[in-house]
Amino acid sequence: MFEKIPLAPSDPLLELKRVADSDSSPHKVNLGIGVYQNEQGQIYEPYCITMAKEKLALEDPDHDYTAATGIEEYLTHTAELVFGSNSEPLKSQRVASVQTIAGTGAIHLGALFLSKVATSPGQKVYVGTPTWGNHEPLFQLVKMQLDKYNHYDKALRKVDIESCLAALRRAPENSVFIFQVCCHNPTGADFSTPQWQLIADEMQRRNHVPMFDFAYQGLGEGENEDAYPIRLFAARGFEMLVCQSFSKNFGLYGERVGALHVVTKSREKAGCIFSQLRRLIRSEFSSSPAYGARLVNIILRDQTLRQAWAAELDQMRTRLKRNRLRLYESFLALETPGDWSHILHEKGLFSYLRLTPQQCHELTAHFNIYLVSDGRINVAGLNDSCIRRVARHIDLVVRDSLNAIPEEAIEHIESRI
Repeated sequence: MFEKIPLAPSDPLLELKRVADSDSSPHKVNLGIGVYQNEQGQIYEPYCITMAKEKLALEDPDHDYTAATGIEEYLTHTAELVFGSNSEPLKSQRVASVQTIAGTGAIHLGALFLSKVATSPGQKVYVGTPTWGNHEPLFQLVKMQLDKYNHYDKALRKVDIESCLAALRRAPENSVFIFQVCCHNPTGADFSTPQWQLIADEMQRRNHVPMFDFAYQGLGEGENEDAYPIRLFAARGFEMLVCQSFSKNFGLYGERVGALHVVTKSREKAGCIFSQLRRLIRSEFSSSPAYGARLVNIILRDQTLRQAWAAELDQMRTRLKRNRLRLYESFLALETPGDWSHILHEKGLFSYLRLTPQQCHELTAHFNIYLVSDGRINVAGLNDSCIRRVARHIDLVVRDSLNAIPEEAIEHIESRI
């Protein structure tokens, strides 16, 4: 039975992580995997999570199964975080919410729901590229193909709003469009408020349905500011799917904490969709992990811990912006060829540097700087001990003179930053 099964292709990002983790060089800088790192290059555990763990230990819940659809109080708080506590869809009970295995699980469950329940054969699903590497495989898994348009203008280093609007206009009515709400992965280039309004106008005219990937709430401009697109569409009466993750903004990567929210036209229809999601969950994984969701719930229901979480998000955001500024200023000091100002305008963890795959390879092979081959770097991986060195080595590969610059010239460049 198994003799003809071929070897699956490797995942470039996971392979990059494996190689980086095995590198014991003191000069190693890991800018690859999208996790928030502190100044010491370690995965950051927010203080509010530490406090919530202590509270949970005192509560000492048992290890019984939770409901297939998740912890009810957790879902109430997570929905309020997305839509706002005074949201009309929540007040009118038009939102079906279920717990998922992180954001990836939310997107998978949403895609499965669209494929098995909500759409007809041939339904179009659109996404702007470049995008998160898992979007396409997750839809292929449920036998739905993605149509693509340009999210990003690589020449101008900003969103390609005209390409998006053109896709909205040419797509058949009732098409599904996947949008990253904020802190776009991999580009860091988000739509502006006026651009979101244009997108909502066009989608309303064509009766399209948005599927929002919301993995970085609070890491762009703020908890409420980052939720603006979702709340705009909710206020306009859209049906929609929202895929929520707490890996990045709570530091709960391995706990796999997420939720899927489906906004409907009526309370009755929300009940129907909730029942369908429950059926899909039961047949796929029965129920979601409880530990991380309990921690998030403890924080969101406790005003003191919630305020502490918001304050820590502010600190994380400030540090990311500071790292962007310092990297940009280093390139200015080095007079690195090219325009690097896009670094200052990007949001969240990522910056999309104008580097070729060969230049990225040289940075890893020669300087132990690990980054994705398309030039994406995790800004949180920069710190005071490495940022100037990273800038200097990027400058070297950009000048394509890796083997031609003498050591004394390198020392001169170092002294200028």
